[in-house]
Amino acid sequence: MNADRCYIGAYWGGRVESAGECAVRLAGCLGQLGAAHPALATWFRKGRTKAAASGNPVSTSVDSLESMLKAGRNRTDFGGHVIPELGFRVSLWNKSPEPASFSAHCGANPETNSIKNSFLLKLPEPSESTAGLYDPHTARGLFRAVVEAWRPEWATFTSHSMREAHENPPGQLVGGWLTYLSGTPGTLATRDSRLSFERFAGGDLIITGTSPLHVSEAQLSAVNTLLAALEPDT
Repeated sequence: MNADRCYIGAYWGGRVESAGECAVRLAGCLGQLGAAHPALATWFRKGRTKAAASGNPVSTSVDSLESMLKAGRNRTDFGGHVIPELGFRVSLWNKSPEPASFSAHCGANPETNSIKNSFLLKLPEPSESTAGLYDPHTARGLFRAVVEAWRPEWATFTSHSMREAHENPPGQLVGGWLTYLSGTPGTLATRDSRLSFERFAGGDLIITGTSPLHVSEAQLSAVNTLLAALEPDT
């Protein structure tokens, strides 16, 4: 596969949590991301332009993150009333020439399954100066930070080219260099010899390739075939 910008996406269904509970998860996640790589240690508010987004770094204390999450609540078009079942949102970036950013949507418990809770970490384009983020050991640390903080139903370390190679319908499982599944602990180890499997954060971790930038077409096809077989019949 071509080396392009990767992202870590973690996804889970309805989970009633307060802004404070979400802030505790987010603070833990950001702390571990910053410990894994200094490029992810400092965060800034987003804006419509880079100039508008400039300013001082935000505090990543639980109290500060709770305030930002509350500010990101959905409201009705008329009256501006909070819609509690849609949870909380916040997005920040690292204000780097080679930017990384994240968005969190948590605490949502809507009646429809079309709205998911999620945490999305977008990494910078692979380059000489960002190579450390794509080092396999560091990249696994980033993935672990996200999964252990949010305890999602599934998560993936992938890229847009990997995703587009197998045109998964929206909402379906997406394979990548790393794919985590919470609901199948220890049941995948004999599924496909082209893939590696580990127990991870109470679930299964599927590994393809030696690094995020070295995943073969055959390995990607294998993981997506496996994931398609796990999707419920419609």
